[in-house]
Amino acid sequence: MLIRQALRVRLLPNTQQAQLMERIAGCCRAIGNVALDQRRWFARPGRSVSYASQAAEISELKAEFRWFGEAPYHCLQQALVDLETAYKNFWAGRTGAPKPRRRGRDDSFRFPDPAQITLSGNLHVTDKRRTRSIKQAVLSLPKLGAVRCVLHRAIPAGSRLLSVTVSREAGRWAASVLTERDAPEPADRSSEPVVGIDLGVTQPAVLSTGEVYALPRASAGAAAHLARLQQRVANKVKGSKNRRKAVSRLAAFKVAQARKRRDAMEKATTHIAKNHGVAAMEDLRVRNMTASARGTVEEPGANVAAKAGLNRSILDVAPGALRVRLGQKLAATGGQLLLVPPALTSQRCNACGHTEAGNRPSRDVFACKVCGHTADADANAACNIRDRALGKWGGAAKGEVASSTALLLVQQAKPKRSFKKKQNEKQTTGGLPAQACPKRGGFLHAQGRKRAAATRSSGPQRPARSSVL
Repeated sequence: MLIRQALRVRLLPNTQQAQLMERIAGCCRAIGNVALDQRRWFARPGRSVSYASQAAEISELKAEFRWFGEAPYHCLQQALVDLETAYKNFWAGRTGAPKPRRRGRDDSFRFPDPAQITLSGNLHVTDKRRTRSIKQAVLSLPKLGAVRCVLHRAIPAGSRLLSVTVSREAGRWAASVLTERDAPEPADRSSEPVVGIDLGVTQPAVLSTGEVYALPRASAGAAAHLARLQQRVANKVKGSKNRRKAVSRLAAFKVAQARKRRDAMEKATTHIAKNHGVAAMEDLRVRNMTASARGTVEEPGANVAAKAGLNRSILDVAPGALRVRLGQKLAATGGQLLLVPPALTSQRCNACGHTEAGNRPSRDVFACKVCGHTADADANAACNIRDRALGKWGGAAKGEVASSTALLLVQQAKPKRSFKKKQNEKQTTGGLPAQACPKRGGFLHAQGRKRAAATRSSGPQRPARSSVL
């Protein structure tokens, strides 16, 4: 079995390497935005703008604008590949229309050629305590040279490097190293006992065996600190250095909180996948659960602030991401993830089967009004989820996820919009039509600026396609 795994590596570049990384990310961001403008302006039915036609113009673009030469050719190509992928996902209904890349949010570039990548050092350390020896690694990349890096986990033996994606997050550079290795087929564990998992607000994850995974939540102190950082950003003058510093501090705090949540989620899902072969969870629709209660002007909502707080508590647990990672890890270890309908799992008594809303006198306690059975409410719900997956009540209606790909595509990749083309109606290939973006289109060359000025003065027109991105 062929396993592909991405390992995140923290980079420790020197000053010159960090400056070059920022310029390379800027070049990739610029060429991606220009390619997006070109597709918005010139793509029409019968006259498409594809990756092949845009990639063929990179050399001409680098000859006209010398600063593009600082970025490796493959990195510029990959920026166009990402745009092509974004359009394919858009037309398949999985995502929204591609948007321009922004500095500070989309600072990334990719090296796809493994012949140009070298990762050396003590890579196969068996010790998992992050000792000093596991930090002594060097990642060699084109034009950047040897960049010191920190490995938070050992590289599996026999792994082959496929690509490296360098990204910046709140001022810290990291590299996602994609590896590939041959591994034996995992033993089938689908015959093991089923464990039910209930996701909640107060207790993030509770198993039918009684185990509780207390994932980190946003505390009152963290919320107050976040509010102070946001207030400092609002008080600074836009465009000033002090505002950039305040934004950096705010971004660093948010990234640190996200790292804590992601680390706890990875550890919890790994522990569950190792100790249980089959897990059952509710097939929750997180988008519907966290919808705003504001309503409309004609029909305003009620308890808007309380619902907003509940939405934040639900999203702190990240039920969608937890379900994806658990499905991936169970599939990699020969297990299975079963998704069951969530209806009445919190109101049913697991002892006698009596279902009534009054069985929940409080949020934390379950007390059956018929048989008197009392238990923790989340643990009782987890047992009901397990029994429903086994078909003991409510029928055997369940969704069986045998691979992570099925989990992503079937359960979460729901179309976000419909595409009904009317007759005699011209449509673009995505994003805004040419008439809706008169201020855009080829801003990196003089001809594009002239076209934009002419469009603003004389109204929407269809300009001639430029030969340069």
